[in-house]
Amino acid sequence: MENKELIKNLGTNITVCFLEGCPKAGQCVRHLAYEMLGDQKACGSTVMPSSLKDGRCELFYEAVVRRYAKGAQRMFDEVRVKHYGTMKEKVKGILGGRTSYYRCLRGEKLITEEQQQRIADLFKSYGYDSDKLYDEYVYSY
Repeated sequence: MENKELIKNLGTNITVCFLEGCPKAGQCVRHLAYEMLGDQKACGSTVMPSSLKDGRCELFYEAVVRRYAKGAQRMFDEVRVKHYGTMKEKVKGILGGRTSYYRCLRGEKLITEEQQQRIADLFKSYGYDSDKLYDEYVYSY
């Protein structure tokens, strides 16, 4: 997948970095975002030169591609009624509460790999298949 598509998945509110001479600029999502979005943004959050000390940046964010789940409208379709309430509450806890849970189910908020694994473990512990819980997957930094 191309960097431009991965950066687009981050949204436009990402803090960007335009610092020249940073030794890790090519490996930093913030600098890659600046290179991709720089001419599209007139203002926004940016990394200040003071964050670069002794060749190290306090705000370095390594450009590692991850797979996120997006949407989970059919997550509980196969769950028995006797398990539904308990499992739903546990999934809410994994996803960070009620509001976050509903945003994740609608695909407004992405579900991290760690959260996906915890939810899969929960479904397996109740004897359910965990292969088809999500609507789609997207790749992003």
